[in-house]
Amino acid sequence: MVTGNDYSLISNKEFREFFPAFVDDLKRHDAQLIVEDIEIAEEESYEYLLAKDKKTYDQYQQNGYAANQRGEGCFVLLARRIDRLEYNVEVTTKTEDDVEEAIDPYSSVLLLQNTWSYTLVLPAVIEDSEYCQRIYDTAVNMLR
Repeated sequence: MVTGNDYSLISNKEFREFFPAFVDDLKRHDAQLIVEDIEIAEEESYEYLLAKDKKTYDQYQQNGYAANQRGEGCFVLLARRIDRLEYNVEVTTKTEDDVEEAIDPYSSVLLLQNTWSYTLVLPAVIEDSEYCQRIYDTAVNMLR
């Protein structure tokens, strides 16, 4: 079991398109980034452990999954293809073709087929860690 702070992202962007771009972008900030394939449990289901550098990875090996005082630490990316996904949601903002529109909140059903579910398991909440916020923002931008 992975402990941490989960952030779920849903996208129609294929894992094979997203993941290399995500890693390359992270390496622009953390040139020593370590990427470890934890498990490919089934076809189109992936789990990776990522560490900022060897020191962070070694701390993970010794102490488990935890953030240091700067909010940095190893994190996990889970990805899997979902054939059919249905969400009941409260819509509070709407963006179409990069134009965000202010709306009165309303309930809606989101129906998706052949999409990807990505979960980032970060060592700290994004509001408390610049490092985790950067990872989250990078993932969101790569999935757009």
